[in-house]
Amino acid sequence: MAARFGSGSLGVKIVVIGALVALLLIPLMMLQGLVSERASLREQAYAKVARGWGGEQIVGGPILTIPTECVVTEGDKTRVERSDIYLLPAQLDVNAELKLETEPRYVGIYAVPVYQSHLRLVGQYDFASLRPFLDRPGVTYLWDQARLRLPLSEVRSLREVQQAHLADRQITFGPAGRGLYPGIEAPIDSAILTRMEPVKFDFTLVLAGSRDFSVLPLGSVTTVELRSDWPHPSFQGAFLPVERTITDSGFEARWQVLELNRSYRQAWMEDEVEAPTLLLSSFGVGLYQTVDVYQRSERAVKYALLFIALTFLTFFAWEQISGIRIHPLQYLLVGLALSVFYLLLIALSEHISFAVAYVTAASGLVVLIGTYLAGALHSHRRGIIAGGMMTVVYGLLYVLVLSEDYALLLGAVILFAALAAVMLATRKIDWYRPASVAEGDSAAQ
Repeated sequence: MAARFGSGSLGVKIVVIGALVALLLIPLMMLQGLVSERASLREQAYAKVARGWGGEQIVGGPILTIPTECVVTEGDKTRVERSDIYLLPAQLDVNAELKLETEPRYVGIYAVPVYQSHLRLVGQYDFASLRPFLDRPGVTYLWDQARLRLPLSEVRSLREVQQAHLADRQITFGPAGRGLYPGIEAPIDSAILTRMEPVKFDFTLVLAGSRDFSVLPLGSVTTVELRSDWPHPSFQGAFLPVERTITDSGFEARWQVLELNRSYRQAWMEDEVEAPTLLLSSFGVGLYQTVDVYQRSERAVKYALLFIALTFLTFFAWEQISGIRIHPLQYLLVGLALSVFYLLLIALSEHISFAVAYVTAASGLVVLIGTYLAGALHSHRRGIIAGGMMTVVYGLLYVLVLSEDYALLLGAVILFAALAAVMLATRKIDWYRPASVAEGDSAAQ
């Protein structure tokens, strides 16, 4: 009868512990929502700085636009259709330097790194790609209305045009009207174009931006050399650099893209190529944040339920081995303390480094649980053992949080090792008898 009672009590205890673990899902889900909310606030801070300073910059080589008119007859009516021919450079060399501002821009507690990009764009047109579009019957070419547009994703972030030369003549950029892509444009002397001889250009300008910098490869051969004092570049876009050097003081990178690598030609009529097609060919660099506190906090919270369950499993096995009884309310208080650890981690990491925040929160948790269990179990030794176990557990969690590429492997190994340790430690326990009966049998012997 005692054995049956013990088995039932053990089963009830297991069900209660399982229910407590399920109950703790509520604060953990709230923590996940908190991480998402704080990350959203940071994104709003980036957006606010981008509106005032400059956001993700995309710059391209100059696009030559030649307007045309064609008289179209439909029955008794005639109308004039206006269309543009777009011509891209035969050669485009971009030399860019991203200089980070010494002080980031702050929105509340959020720091946003910003930069100024010093650009020089050099190249030439050869007009060979334009010839198939010329001398079409009934088409008038408005050479005197030709324009040169310099594509810029955010015109308001343009700080300065230091020089602008076309065919060794200085040109003056102004606001752009309608066209293929936003930017600035300048009128062109028709004599430069009608000669159909190679035309060189040389532009130097300064742009302000944040987070990303990209280039549109609008040359038949596009070469980009980019350098910056940001030590953590994230190369992105349609093409990766053919050469790159990354040091603690910054990086240098070089790209070369051919017309054959793109999905659009060197010249086309209006509406044949859309702006999104150009954007798909862009490439560049992102100012990667190596320590993303919200990403790491989110990863820690994802492992929270696993570590709470492992802690409860360890305590339960400890009960069966030692004969000590831990009340379900004590399990609940320990579980709440484990949950509050993640809240402390999120709050502290917004103001101090993630490593210091983690050590501070984990140390507080270990001391709290160790002290609580020492009093609850009436043994300082047991409290110290529990604190030591928690130190090991949260040391392993820190390794998991930091590891991006091997998090799954480490998590699987740690889970297997923890489960194996509990199984080996409890392999001789007769789960059909309560610990008190087992202890009585041992004492009788």
